Amino acid sequence: MLLIDAESGHIIDANQAATEFYGWPIEQLKSKNINEIDAPSWTRNKSWLLELATQERGRFASMHRCANGMLQYVEVSFGTTKLQDKTVLHFIMQENGERQYFEALTKFRHRLLELAEHASTEELLNFTLNEAERLTGSTLGFFNFISEDHKIFRHACSNLAKTDNCGHAKHPIEIDPELLADVIYKKKVVINNDHASIKHCNSDIASHQEAKRELIVPIIRNDKLMATLELANKPTDYDEKDSTLVSMLTGVAWDIIARKHAEESEQKMLKAIQHTQNMDSIGRLAGGIAHEINNGLAVILGHTEIVLDQVDPKSPFTENLQHIKSSTTKASNLIQQLLTFARKQTIHPKILELDATLLSKLPYLRELIGEQLNLEWHPNSHNARILIDPLQLYQLMISLCENARDAITDIGTVRIETSIVRVKTSDCYADHPCQTPGLFAMISVIDTGCGMDEKVIPQIFDPFFTTKDVGKSSGLGLSTVYGIVKQNKGYLNCQSTPGNGSRVTIYLPVVEEKIKPNKKITLKDLASPDDKQTILVIDDNGTILYIVKTVLEKNNYRVLSTTSAQEAINIVANSDTRVDLLLTDVVMPEMSGQQLSKKLVSLLPHLKTIFMSGFSKDLIDLNELAENERFISKPFKMREFTATIKAMLS
Repeated sequence: MLLIDAESGHIIDANQAATEFYGWPIEQLKSKNINEIDAPSWTRNKSWLLELATQERGRFASMHRCANGMLQYVEVSFGTTKLQDKTVLHFIMQENGERQYFEALTKFRHRLLELAEHASTEELLNFTLNEAERLTGSTLGFFNFISEDHKIFRHACSNLAKTDNCGHAKHPIEIDPELLADVIYKKKVVINNDHASIKHCNSDIASHQEAKRELIVPIIRNDKLMATLELANKPTDYDEKDSTLVSMLTGVAWDIIARKHAEESEQKMLKAIQHTQNMDSIGRLAGGIAHEINNGLAVILGHTEIVLDQVDPKSPFTENLQHIKSSTTKASNLIQQLLTFARKQTIHPKILELDATLLSKLPYLRELIGEQLNLEWHPNSHNARILIDPLQLYQLMISLCENARDAITDIGTVRIETSIVRVKTSDCYADHPCQTPGLFAMISVIDTGCGMDEKVIPQIFDPFFTTKDVGKSSGLGLSTVYGIVKQNKGYLNCQSTPGNGSRVTIYLPVVEEKIKPNKKITLKDLASPDDKQTILVIDDNGTILYIVKTVLEKNNYRVLSTTSAQEAINIVANSDTRVDLLLTDVVMPEMSGQQLSKKLVSLLPHLKTIFMSGFSKDLIDLNELAENERFISKPFKMREFTATIKAMLS
């Protein structure tokens, strides 16, 4: 019990039970003000004690600070009395931790469910971390997801952690698995109150204040480690009470967070695959139209030139014929751009040293942009080598520099930069333009022109889309760039703001070794001790291949994948591993999906086949399918796709 001056808040007296509860000797306790002990007092009115005194008696819940720095949930029963003309409150405290924790967890769960309706996964994680910090008195908090191969991806940090550099890092980021080795392998809560033995993860990417003490709680489902919640820098040592409380908190939060994360992942993957497949469908349509129109243009141009050879140059029809020839040639050039977008042009790729190749083209690019503009060259790819047709690289640079030039109305600068970047799996999760990990050469063309609105940017690579005045552009410049980049298994990105210019960045795979002939795939390479069903996936679009492979592996299938039909035949011919299902695109460069299926079925009579295409079945002659064949149209929803796979294999 405490006796408190209602006006000043000073503790007048205390009994022995109070000294044992708070941990201070009675004289030291009597020297304190109740506002030093009552943790939420800073949120109350200055006259909160006098307001209690007017009630004469009552009860309220609070948190009281003890001598060891810990906060204890208490239920306070109070009454009022007069002592030497002073209004005195007598507080009787009863520890109420379990009830308060239960109420706090109940409120937390209800609030988390409300947030899940509109908040992102990272916001839910952030809210969870903030609550864990509040309940334990910690000042650092991190939430990590664990991958199948025990890689750790930090997905969120608490508001207090965001005051450090960590808060400025783009999540998720990959961190060293050694930092959580104890939790990963023991699958138990780790409490470390010894600063010297704590493994610190300060780095250039996401440094934060050093941890003095830490509590790491694993989240386990079906004996599988899914994630960890890290807390650090509680004023006093972490103990079993903290462990139990945070474990309960994560237990309440994880199922809600996991469901939200799964929804976001599916939406993100579906959006990516739909965009890629839509562009692929447009490209195939454009390619088909282009081939037909080219045939017609060839007839017009051929007959025009025949007539021109036979007509007298002074004939009144000569000028008309020359106009026909000129217009037909221009139309043919536009069709060639369509073929480039559709990735149907014939190419002859070579290994090129990026910086040296671009340097040799600078005089032509300077002439292209004109004397009124300044061209800056900043090579930094460290002699990176790429595999691309030299004419395609030149065509790509011409289109980008023309686009940059046309964005500048008076004087300005066009800047060309090169560099290399290694894209990690975590970068792909964090919406990096490159959707597959690996080493890429970057080419950036930056202008100081008018810039673009963010609503326009998603459309700039579509064929015939242009922001320029009517007649000033065909709208095929950047779609040509798109076609070249995709044909060479690259990626591209545009950043722009109105009035501040634009940056278009191309990512092309770096050739790290000499190109070798197809390696024989052996049983040693493919064998696995488990009984997973094996699916062979072939699509000449590397991005779709990666997305489909990811979806299938998440559904516990073993996946063999390639962009080459001949490589698919090699895999089957040189392996003893049973392939259960062929999942193939229909229209491919080396042979069609139907031809590939027939060749593989001759090797594996049991093989089932699913054809996938952006065309309808009647356009690709797939109306009559065998009993062990199915067709699925792009784009497809993930659930429908996996259901089709499951039904085919069952």
